[in-house]
Amino acid sequence: MKRFPVGLILAIWLAAIGRASAGMTVITLTDIARARIDALSFFLFIYLVISWVVKLIWNQLAKSFVSLPRLKYLQALGVVFVTGLMFYVVLTMISGARELLTPGAWEKQGAGYRLREDGPAPIGKEERRQALRKVQQAIWDYAKAHGGNAPASPLVEGIDPALWNFEGGGLYCLMPGVRPAVGREILVYEPSAAGGRRFVLLTDGSIEDRSEGTLKGQLDDQLKR
Repeated sequence: MKRFPVGLILAIWLAAIGRASAGMTVITLTDIARARIDALSFFLFIYLVISWVVKLIWNQLAKSFVSLPRLKYLQALGVVFVTGLMFYVVLTMISGARELLTPGAWEKQGAGYRLREDGPAPIGKEERRQALRKVQQAIWDYAKAHGGNAPASPLVEGIDPALWNFEGGGLYCLMPGVRPAVGREILVYEPSAAGGRRFVLLTDGSIEDRSEGTLKGQLDDQLKR
């Protein structure tokens, strides 16, 4: 009878453990680190799948073209890796040529570039805080007149619609079913036009900034409740 390796059983058991209890210290990843690991693991999975598909297609063609050698999986991994490097070099050259042909027309955004838009200078953090504070005051006044409930949508009677316009473009986002002055849930947050870090208005009246990944995770958790 074939026995399973003890190391494999121990690894499966450790992977199934949720979190430590009884006051023990729990070491976890930050939201940004977890998001990056998820992205890298997804990229690695796609890379392995594409290599397997390349191996199948190559060996299928080798049946018709006898001059083609049979391809092993490790060789397929190398072919996909080298091809990816070639595409990376070509795309880098295209990006450099684009910048040379239109100097100053592109600006960096995250890992890529976008066309620079001529317009008003981006608003500062203090101006964004003050604008969000005005939205908070309008919501709190509305809640006092409606049994402590926040408006169901931005377009309600009693609140100036102009308050919901974000100066950088777009509208403030209002979370549904959240009561002001109860707990510390997200009530309003800035649109994606605010950039990589957005200000959020919490139900306790505080205004804090969140990174893109942290905000998305908190919104998902809040909607599941």
